[in-house]
Amino acid sequence: MNVIKKRIYFGMIAASLALTGCGGNNSESPAATNESAAPSAAASSASTLPPADLVWYYLDGTAQPDLASVETEVNNYIKPKLNATVKLKPIAGSDYEQKMNTILAAGEAFDIVWTSDWRFNFSSNAQKGAFLELDALLDKNGAKLKASLPSSAWDDVKIGGKIYGVPNYQIAAKSAGFVIQKRFADKYKLDTAKIKTYKDIEPFFEEIKKNEPGIIPFGLNNDFYSPSVYGLSSHGNVISYQVNGGKVEVEDYFATAAYKKHVTMAHEWYTKGYINEDASTLKNKADVEKKGVYATTFDFTQKPGGEAAAKAGNGGNDVIFVPLMEPEFTGVTATISAISRTSKNPERAMMLLELVNTDPALYNLLSFGIENKHYTKTGANTIKDIAGGGYAPNMNWVMGNVTIGYLMDGQAPDTWERTKKANDTAKKPYLYGFKFNSEPVKAEMANLKAVENEFRKVIETGTVDPEKYLPQFLDKRLKAGSEKVLAEYRTQIEAFLKTKAQ
Repeated sequence: MNVIKKRIYFGMIAASLALTGCGGNNSESPAATNESAAPSAAASSASTLPPADLVWYYLDGTAQPDLASVETEVNNYIKPKLNATVKLKPIAGSDYEQKMNTILAAGEAFDIVWTSDWRFNFSSNAQKGAFLELDALLDKNGAKLKASLPSSAWDDVKIGGKIYGVPNYQIAAKSAGFVIQKRFADKYKLDTAKIKTYKDIEPFFEEIKKNEPGIIPFGLNNDFYSPSVYGLSSHGNVISYQVNGGKVEVEDYFATAAYKKHVTMAHEWYTKGYINEDASTLKNKADVEKKGVYATTFDFTQKPGGEAAAKAGNGGNDVIFVPLMEPEFTGVTATISAISRTSKNPERAMMLLELVNTDPALYNLLSFGIENKHYTKTGANTIKDIAGGGYAPNMNWVMGNVTIGYLMDGQAPDTWERTKKANDTAKKPYLYGFKFNSEPVKAEMANLKAVENEFRKVIETGTVDPEKYLPQFLDKRLKAGSEKVLAEYRTQIEAFLKTKAQ
């Protein structure tokens, strides 16, 4: 197969899939409780409700062998409360967008789906009618959920003034950077304070390559390009922009000098053997990462307390976070739960989302599994995975409000307080609050996505020479309508800024 056609859509996991995406605006503290919560009044009399069987699609890092037992316990828990059951249907990150698009195209009936601004795009899918408007459902069946999050978080998930998603409340400040195994940093006396740019880590990679057989200096299965590290802002991985004299200068995300510089460096690293050879085709990087064979990975959201999850994801080896940028507030749209327009039980789906986001017992069950089978408690609110237990997704940010859940062993007790502080102090991008309406250019956006699927992953992992393939990529983007999309962006940004100034 042509190497270009091996492209699988970009993601973070987020650099190791333990990182997590960005969460809600914490300028107002979310309501939280450590006791099991009762659902809203509309859901309180389960005996009067007809039975409902729900289906929930969500992002997963790697297959969980004991998912079935967790699903059974979840249903045992929610059945008396909601007279409903749920079929949990996780999809691996590398396959998520493609499979969900196929499910949507087929008109399959399902109820809840994970979406974001970086994979299976929330805004464009809401505008296409894939998700239900939730305002009335929240008022009737999710009052407790609505009250549990700040109004600013709900503002982030509005399209045309209406709510189309439930924020999975968590870190909302992005700070991209390297995740380095401490054992190698110590061995080679790496001064992490001197790592300010991507290239500053190259001598460390060379030491690992020369002296550590069986260890990959830099483990990848997607991109590690952050425009912010190069002094640019971006929106939707479609445009990059700079602000000069109050004027927003918009460029194609992939046509900037910074992007070319970055992918040229990536190819140099790949050629030197710093990056794993299967970077463009590896689907379940988390499975390899857990063996501890990647000296370094990349994380797009280095959250407070995230080292504990990254340690678990690196075979139990301690890690060091090395940010390459100042924290930037990005809002809650990195991880959202929506209700499908094909749902046969939207009210019950909302009741379930309310319960997940306000009941720690249910949230922890979904996020961490069954106590003494999948994890043990090491403190009142702290847990440790049981090795080989069969359920350790390390994806709590996909399920709901992380601040009602357990902390991982090694996370500081004040992790959620530090999360709030990070959200409160992070700088907001100039276009914060701008939502692009893709409807006027939906055909061009679909064509551009197809071109990305052909080129992006192999270029950004360094697998192919950008001198040859980047011009082809950009030429195909032009033919797919990139200029029309840029023009539409400029028009909408101008209108947004005029409204904002009023």
